[in-house]
Amino acid sequence: MLSLSSLPTTVVPSLSSPGGCATGGPRLWSSNQEVALFQTLQEALREIDLPETQDLPQGDALLCLSPSWLSHSSPSLLVHKAVTFDLGGRTFLSNFNPPRKVTYFLSCDPWAEEEVTRETDCPSGGSGALCRFWGDVLTTRVLLQKAKIHCPPTLALLLPPGQMGLEEGRTGGVEVVHLEKGVEGGMNSVRNKVDSFLESEDMKGSESVVLRRSGGTFVGEATSPPVYLSRNNRDEVWAKVGYLLPQLLPGEAVLLEAYCSPLKPGPRVEDRTWEQYTDCRPQVPDLSFRLCAIVSRSPLDLPLLYKLVCRVGVSDTPLSHSHSLSQSLETTLLECGFTDPTMATSLHRLATDTALSCLRVVMETESSMSAELRGGAGAQTDMIGVDLLFTMDGYIIIPVVLGLHPSLCLRSSFPEQGMGLEGCDSGIEGWSRGTLLLTPLLRSQYYLMQEKTVLVVGAGGHSKKFIWGAAKKYKLKILLVDCDPAHFASQLVDHFLPLPDLPDHRRDDQHCSRICDWLLSSGLRPDGCVCFWDDCVVLTSLVCDRLGLRGPPPEAICIAKEKSRTHRHLLGLRKSTGTNLTSVEQPSGQADGLVEFREGERRGRQQNGMVNGMVNMEGDSMRAMADFDRGDLFNEAMGKPDTTAPTSSSASASSSFSLSFCTFRPSAPLLSPSPSSYAVPCIHVESALDLEKAASGGGEGPGGASVGVVRFPAVMKLEYGAGAVGVRKVGSLGESLAHFERIGGDLREETDYPGIGLGWGNAMTLMEYVGGTEHDVDVVLFEGRLEGAFVSDNGPTRAPAFTETASQMPSGLAPDKRAQLIRAAHHACLGCGLQDGVFNVELKMTEVGPRLIEINARMGGFYLRDWIQQLYGVDILMAAFMVSCGVRPCLPSATALPARGHFAGVMVVVSQHLQALRSTASPERLRGLHQDGALWLNELAEEDELISGEYEEPFCNVGVRDAHNSANARQRLLALCQGLGLHCPPRYDLGYFLSHFH
Repeated sequence: MLSLSSLPTTVVPSLSSPGGCATGGPRLWSSNQEVALFQTLQEALREIDLPETQDLPQGDALLCLSPSWLSHSSPSLLVHKAVTFDLGGRTFLSNFNPPRKVTYFLSCDPWAEEEVTRETDCPSGGSGALCRFWGDVLTTRVLLQKAKIHCPPTLALLLPPGQMGLEEGRTGGVEVVHLEKGVEGGMNSVRNKVDSFLESEDMKGSESVVLRRSGGTFVGEATSPPVYLSRNNRDEVWAKVGYLLPQLLPGEAVLLEAYCSPLKPGPRVEDRTWEQYTDCRPQVPDLSFRLCAIVSRSPLDLPLLYKLVCRVGVSDTPLSHSHSLSQSLETTLLECGFTDPTMATSLHRLATDTALSCLRVVMETESSMSAELRGGAGAQTDMIGVDLLFTMDGYIIIPVVLGLHPSLCLRSSFPEQGMGLEGCDSGIEGWSRGTLLLTPLLRSQYYLMQEKTVLVVGAGGHSKKFIWGAAKKYKLKILLVDCDPAHFASQLVDHFLPLPDLPDHRRDDQHCSRICDWLLSSGLRPDGCVCFWDDCVVLTSLVCDRLGLRGPPPEAICIAKEKSRTHRHLLGLRKSTGTNLTSVEQPSGQADGLVEFREGERRGRQQNGMVNGMVNMEGDSMRAMADFDRGDLFNEAMGKPDTTAPTSSSASASSSFSLSFCTFRPSAPLLSPSPSSYAVPCIHVESALDLEKAASGGGEGPGGASVGVVRFPAVMKLEYGAGAVGVRKVGSLGESLAHFERIGGDLREETDYPGIGLGWGNAMTLMEYVGGTEHDVDVVLFEGRLEGAFVSDNGPTRAPAFTETASQMPSGLAPDKRAQLIRAAHHACLGCGLQDGVFNVELKMTEVGPRLIEINARMGGFYLRDWIQQLYGVDILMAAFMVSCGVRPCLPSATALPARGHFAGVMVVVSQHLQALRSTASPERLRGLHQDGALWLNELAEEDELISGEYEEPFCNVGVRDAHNSANARQRLLALCQGLGLHCPPRYDLGYFLSHFH
């Protein structure tokens, strides 16, 4: 059972304040010092990857030992008492007053059939109704047989009505016979049915027959243990059947099924020594085995194999879960004499495919059931246990499903750690703890987010249209602010505020005030505020700061927004006398300050952050170590003046208006290597004189930092640009001056090219060119902690431009190289002060490690959201909503979730593909192929934007997904693009762009 909370994860018990000490004095001084030291402790624990300090009642996973510990408060499920766990493995019996709201419920034996979630909207991984439904062996076998999944041949003598109105007749190898109410009168016809079944073709390979009851009170193997009888002793079989028939109640059945002999051991070489013969040691018995597969439902309603193990025993007795050993399939096959690795792989795949098919049947069946039949609005089966075995049908090995027994299979697979790893890849059938926990965690978090109100600043263009449908799916209330009163998204949200002058970012403070006034006058209280459009990230941070909502401070956002400032800030991080890093960054052409920090508002939020006797430790926790080490916070706590505070520098005029108004020095404590090691020399360019100074050598800043030194070749890009528009490689001062002049003439203001950041001005960045492979890392951060990271590879660009050409996910880099990229992205964000949000970090992997290109202080664009969701089951869009609302987007693993396949994609650009887009690869045809599953299409522009120009962004992205390896994905993509006319060598050689991937 999960009970997640939207409260911050880091909390400290509040201090009691005796009368007379509430407004100041030694006790308040001591409280402030304790809070500061507690923040410092939490930051140190995070950085060395140790759990944060937790108050004992704060736990997310709860074990409820009795239904009496729960209660209903429509429509919620509440828990009053539960067993909680700490990360060291200790357990505590905790009472909750007031009771906690359950955000996900999974029932287990012996309470699996209890109706706990009925009449509630709590997400659950099952219910009493579903447990009884799938515990009915007859119903399960009929549904599996309809899906062509092998089950033992079965004769079912059913006293109507059965579940789902089971009709009389045969479905595959299962025959259903309806009994009349007066069973005694029809005994002769029933006896004939039994005899016919024993003599049937289905029974010829079986020497035994299995007798069991099903349905009604006989749900599960424990309530109806099987009885094994000789097929040739028909009198005994009939006596047993005749004894059970009069005891049946409506909905119950007597089942006769063929005993399926497990796969017999293969030939083995005798390896006993002469001493073993002389010692008269008994001969090793032949072994038999059956398999237990645990299959979980992914967040996208796809089946995932969690674990596959075998139950092993002697071949002359039937196997049971309680009296047999558990081990891996690979080990079992070796012991049984099947030494061919190819055969082991084939059998593993056969068992996996069968188990996955069983969960598909479950999901398809439940999708047509009402909430009443499922046992609750949030009830669905998230995990099944498939009991199966291999048997011979002539000369063919076939899998036979005996039943769905989740509790028994879980008990079989959990005691021995590490089983089922051999022979599993990291693809669709890969073994991972994440496959078992991901869906419960996400369903729990999505449940917390329902009906929350989120303010979105900036609607974006055509490429962002997926946001509004997703928000509706997640039951979010969206308040939208945009400059276009007729924007299509205005009709898809709950409330809309048009601000025609929104692109004029010199007035962002005024925009912030107007947005806040609108919210106040309309009685709207957003739970979070977020932005997905580059132009509006600074305004969004101002709104969050004004409203006291979670998000990066404006100062940090401005550092990330200005590309050269990002690098100059990171290059300015130097080792201090303590364990932290502090910035000695100096500006080049503008002040080293940002939007004014509203200390009074933040102090007010901290004072009002008391929740249930706990102090909210959100906010500036990442700065605590640096502040403490620098001395100002400690001096303030000790009542001493701060003699180390830097003096503010004066602002200078700039043709691109300044983002900054005061000093901000975010720190990055205990980060190794220093974030400065990822930065690249660059300068802010507003005039030809800036370029000439950079080429002539620049100067030296405080602390020995080199300022304004950029070697050629270099890259020139718009300082606040997006989509790689105007980015160009330059080999000399002359080329850079020419490109600067061209950009200054072509791209001057927002109307020249809407949506690429010209509302911030057309200043440029000159950055040293860095070789190596290019990669995107999309990170999810909450309170500075890395919650998720996803790495993708980018192919070579068409020099001298830098528009993206090709990409693949997951990354083909070695695991240690991927880890380096993730660490670089995470630490670069922390170094700039970005602690909360979903950020897209562009890096290059060089021979000496990662180098930063830029940080996009918003969710990754283009195809990234779709690819991550399809491969990993994680929606970074929802993660961004969650972080903004203070809900931690907890995942089973931040960096090691298994990818369900491989994506490879190419960008389609109008300048190279206009003819194809108007014929063989028309948008309509591409959409049709997407619907058919032949490709994955991400439309990035509208059809009326099929206009070629010198400066352009991609029109769309065409991708192919392969379940097994990246090479297949690339080969299929290239063949598909050849047929669509998108492969145009040498102008646009997709073979070359894709050849750089591994």
